Amino acid sequence: MKDKKEKEETLIFMDVKIKKSVMPEIFRLAKENPKDLEASVRGMMRNQGYSNPGSAMAILESDLYH
Repeated sequence: MKDKKEKEETLIFMDVKIKKSVMPEIFRLAKENPKDLEASVRGMMRNQGYSNPGSAMAILESDLYH
């Protein structure tokens, strides 16, 4: 049985706190290939007008998940 106080895996990427349970694909990419992920997120922000990298990451997570 897991301890309720067990810490969830998180990391900070582009000043955004990423939880593995919430954005598993972004979490994986941030650990495996952070430079390419950052380039993708910045491109989305520039092309789609996002000012918050978290918004771009949420859209990208949805695209990668499905």
